[in-house]
Amino acid sequence: MNSRWLSLVSVSLVAFAGFVITWQFRHYDGGGPGPYGPYESLAQSFLRGEQLAGITNIVDRSQVGNTNTASGAFQYADLILPTNARVFMTDMTGPANYDKIGYYFYSAYYLFPREIGVSVDQPTRMAYNGFLGRTSESDQEILASGFDVRFDITPDAQLSAKRLKALAMRLPTNPAGFNSNYDTVMAFLLPFLTALAGMWLLRFLFPALSVQMPLLEQLAYGLGLGMMAVAALTLGVKLCGFSGRGLILSATALGGIAEIWRHHKALFASIRDGCRKMVKSLITMVILVAGALVFLILFRLAGLQGLADGDALRWMLKAKIMHLCTGSELVQWFSSPRLAHAHLGYPTLVPSLHAATYDSLGHADEFVTRFWPAWMLLFLLVALASLYRAGKNWFHAPAFALLGLLLLPATQKYVQWEGSTLPMVFFTVLGFMQCALWLMGKDRARLGLGLTLLFGAAMAKFEGFIFLALVAGWMLLLPSARPSLKPSPGFWRVLAFCFLAALPFVCLRVQIPALHYESGWAGYALHHPGSALANWPGLFMILLARMFVNADFAGWSGEGGQLHWIGKWDGLLSLFNHSTLGLAWLCLFLAVVLWFVVPTRRPVIVWTLAMLVGALAAFSGVFASFVNITSLAEVIGYTTDDAAGRYLLPVLLAWFATMMTLFFADPSSSATTPKLKPGQPARGGRKSKR
Repeated sequence: MNSRWLSLVSVSLVAFAGFVITWQFRHYDGGGPGPYGPYESLAQSFLRGEQLAGITNIVDRSQVGNTNTASGAFQYADLILPTNARVFMTDMTGPANYDKIGYYFYSAYYLFPREIGVSVDQPTRMAYNGFLGRTSESDQEILASGFDVRFDITPDAQLSAKRLKALAMRLPTNPAGFNSNYDTVMAFLLPFLTALAGMWLLRFLFPALSVQMPLLEQLAYGLGLGMMAVAALTLGVKLCGFSGRGLILSATALGGIAEIWRHHKALFASIRDGCRKMVKSLITMVILVAGALVFLILFRLAGLQGLADGDALRWMLKAKIMHLCTGSELVQWFSSPRLAHAHLGYPTLVPSLHAATYDSLGHADEFVTRFWPAWMLLFLLVALASLYRAGKNWFHAPAFALLGLLLLPATQKYVQWEGSTLPMVFFTVLGFMQCALWLMGKDRARLGLGLTLLFGAAMAKFEGFIFLALVAGWMLLLPSARPSLKPSPGFWRVLAFCFLAALPFVCLRVQIPALHYESGWAGYALHHPGSALANWPGLFMILLARMFVNADFAGWSGEGGQLHWIGKWDGLLSLFNHSTLGLAWLCLFLAVVLWFVVPTRRPVIVWTLAMLVGALAAFSGVFASFVNITSLAEVIGYTTDDAAGRYLLPVLLAWFATMMTLFFADPSSSATTPKLKPGQPARGGRKSKR
């Protein structure tokens, strides 16, 4: 590549990183009014960690930094109410109370396995526009319906509780595991041990790659494969009727210790060489120190903060069920209509990881669940850094770009949440990157690893199946990307691993009904294909626009069933999305430069853009199917940053990583075994006598 163009790209990446860092310093105090308000800076995370560390009461700790102002009250109710108490929440039914469903999510998680009712004439059941049934304000009627406690949500969004009969109340004391150093250490080590043990899987499934990749890069892919195995083993053991307490911790600890012993010389050598390089380069040392400080803040906060994401309560409820229940009891809870809000039919990789943490600790402790996404982000950046080190002489652009990626508002938000967004980012980015390397070098092992990781994304969320189908489909459509149909030597091992990873979820899924209304999106589209097709292009346009520009500028309403632009111009700040700070524009710039400067990379660019457009088309098609059961105005709400950001961030970061791979990756230089010079004997061999 022409050095002038590479210099321009490198300067652009450094400038982007500088812009992100500037945002962090400028909005350290919360950002104030304007578009920056919803996003938290790293300094605020540090201050919240300081605040949480001084709180020794579980109720107060649950309340701080939570999106629901009544979360502490639900935690308190769990401490004092007997486990067989039945709770009734008033004024929750009907479309007018749809905005209160979040309170039910919190109550269902914190008070599980207690029954939570919202209707006196039927069991709790949620529809697309709220809870069904009839509420009541009469204590006598609520008591006659079999409930023991009444919950009311006050106008100032607080919880008011009232006993309707005598109950054996408990003293509100902290649980035994709360604020436990043991819990923190074990929850911190479990993902790392999973990565170490997963390196055995990498070596077994892809032996050629395990030789080529640096040790730190192997750890990243070991974490991905290890998470798939841990999730499958956790759920599989539960379905077989065993508790599995301590099983995952023991298995990963043994595997991790064995891998440390196997690689202890290479590990120490890598640390020694890394320190030497860091001392030689001031810029490298500054970037590494800055990244290390960020992760120190994130890891500290991960062991202190309670549940932060209301949507993730659905995932955490499933984790709690998996931890407490086994066999047929587990299947019964996953078939319960009153828990339909938890998306019980979704893939179970993420809740299984949290359940594995609970099993390792011996009890549910939601204050230590964010170590999983923090480790995922760390190993993701480590893998990218290992691959991009070929660009170290160009203003250290890859290192700056990854630092900017780490400090993005969206990255900082989702790494502190418990849901599936960070797992989706982890699997999708690494999967796309490996597929891009296949397109560059035709190494079939990289294609196999990429598809395996995308299968891991599919086990995290159904959106992962979209990515997997898109990648596989376009691989077959593009002649230059079409792999040989002859199976590689390790094909059957990889296929068997994916089958075993999915088997526990499949066994669970065939035994439970589809309870959430969103599960029927395909049926809605087939029953009203004309309406779905008519709304599809408009929703696609909105998703595409909001990936690039500010949500206030890309604002639409759906009044009367028609799209109306209601956006407002706020100067140049309107031209980029504030959660990703213009990353989409940077990706587009990289793609354009690469298209004209390196024509041989055009097939990869076409494939990458096809993945992006295909994902947006698939998401907008699913959203369009709901127009007939709700309304266009409500469906547009799915495209906001808080909702669609969970879907768009993985594919956006995958686009960025792929472009970076095309510019800076040098897969041949990542081999840990040195290349032989002509005439040089292989290790342990003899030189030819010729």
